[in-house]
Amino acid sequence: MPGAGMTIPETWRVVAYVKSLGRIPQPAATSGNSARGEQVYAANGCAGCHTIQGRGGALGPDLTDVGARRSSQHLRASVVEPEAEVADGFLQVRVTPRSGPRIVGVRVNEDTFAIQVRDLAGNLHSYWKADLTDLQKDRGKSPMPAYGGKLSSSELDDLIAYLASLEGAR
Repeated sequence: MPGAGMTIPETWRVVAYVKSLGRIPQPAATSGNSARGEQVYAANGCAGCHTIQGRGGALGPDLTDVGARRSSQHLRASVVEPEAEVADGFLQVRVTPRSGPRIVGVRVNEDTFAIQVRDLAGNLHSYWKADLTDLQKDRGKSPMPAYGGKLSSSELDDLIAYLASLEGAR
């Protein structure tokens, strides 16, 4: 905000206020154990796709402050059935170049002439659209598996408690 005439402390107060706009009030604590939930997160390879405090993969949304942005109910629904609501900015695509293998992944960036895709292994690919034989956009699809039938109810409770505890820097 050039020329806004604010002092540095005033600027930081505005920054703190704007950052608070995306936060949601949290209801009572969840029934799970967040320490055990962190173990469930690790045991199921969640860090292969998700980042927490700069560590992990970049295929899925960053979870550093997911507990401040999403309710426990939303987190549970996202883990049990990820395709019920796919996060903005995480469009699954299938790209077939004229030469080379077909790539399935998440669109990182796209304009009129080019597209960048992060494949399911986390590798970044960049293509000129003119060099593609096919580009499919799978709206509503997610590379994240549904964990509803893969985790016990206590593991699910613990995982949700862990995710809800991730509030980032306040």
